[in-house]
Amino acid sequence: MAAPAALVVFGAPVDVGKNDSGYRAAVPGEALTAGSSVRTGHAGRAAIQFPDGSFIRMSSDTTLTVTSAQLNKDGTLQSAGLAQKIGRTLSNVQHLISGSSFHVGGHSVSAEVRGTQFEVLVRANGTNLIKVFDGSVKVAGTTTITLAAGQEVDADANGRLSAPRPIQADAQDPYPLAAQCARTVSSGTTAGTTQISMGDNISTGQSSEVDYDSPGGLLSVALCYPGSFMTLTIVDPNGSAHTSRQSSRPVQGTINGPPGRYRAIVKAEDVPGGEPFAVSFATNTPCVEGNVDSGGVVRQTVSNKQIADALSQSGATGISLEVLGTSPSSARIFYSSDLGGTAISWTIDFYAATPNLGVILTQLTVRGVNVTTQVVSRLPQATGQPGVSIDFVVDRVYSCSGPGGIIMVIEGHR
Repeated sequence: MAAPAALVVFGAPVDVGKNDSGYRAAVPGEALTAGSSVRTGHAGRAAIQFPDGSFIRMSSDTTLTVTSAQLNKDGTLQSAGLAQKIGRTLSNVQHLISGSSFHVGGHSVSAEVRGTQFEVLVRANGTNLIKVFDGSVKVAGTTTITLAAGQEVDADANGRLSAPRPIQADAQDPYPLAAQCARTVSSGTTAGTTQISMGDNISTGQSSEVDYDSPGGLLSVALCYPGSFMTLTIVDPNGSAHTSRQSSRPVQGTINGPPGRYRAIVKAEDVPGGEPFAVSFATNTPCVEGNVDSGGVVRQTVSNKQIADALSQSGATGISLEVLGTSPSSARIFYSSDLGGTAISWTIDFYAATPNLGVILTQLTVRGVNVTTQVVSRLPQATGQPGVSIDFVVDRVYSCSGPGGIIMVIEGHR
């Protein structure tokens, strides 16, 4: 079934149009469907978030059009297609089941994957560059090749591909830094808590701030930059500053602290020409039941154990309700019942459509008849709202396996 993606705005200006025309100022969290175009200005940055947790980040001066977005009835991504007119993007694709696809088309080439992390650069002269950071990517131009992790390929304006080669260093490209920082904080942390932020170029004497709203616990942080010398200072919710001046890259640190906002201050100590940077955060928050509402940070959980206990206490029978599977960037709930002889089942995907909670019905069956399309056409997302506004800003949604079984987690801030 057709499914809207959600627009996440990191920095203005970002505009939304239809088939690369009729642009207007974007609304954070708004729905994007087939034909929706997004363009970022010179200082703009954005992302397109799909309900299964896959997403594509957009650098400044980038234009993308969504050509397709389809979900399977179990809530997994069936297909997603995007046409990239110009600029630089980073795609992070969740593992796709057999027969599913994620496709990004450049000027004269296309990249298709089944679960990976890759970059596409479309230059003003119509040439393309594709880099793969994780997994593999099939690149099709006048010929077709498969790139492995750590490789890149050039394509001219007519789609002629170069030979694959190791990724070349580019001091102005933030996406290899983002991939490096994500790997740096992945060990010993909970995957769903990861946040990766990319900063604009800063030069000697300049600084930039990146914030992270943590549910508490051991916080891992990393600063990645191409060369020269940058320092990292973390200001915890109590106002204490933790500074690292290590010259090796990436700069890494851990802080054990309470729930609240952690401020990362990046300073360019010796960066004459200016360079981009990336900062990543993650916590070791255990996959257990328990809500947090402290220091402006909110964490809400729902476990299969809690659901089963609630159904048992209510005396309800003939009902099944559970969180299905695990994902670092989404959660899926399945319901089925046969009350009064009427069999009903549905599946809903939840994801971060920041500032909202993304909610999409992916299948509804009544007495064996799939009525999803008829119902979805009457839901709020059909009018341009892919999610619902709750009483806090949603930063992350994920599902994990813990002592209480599979748990759905929503993290955000007030």
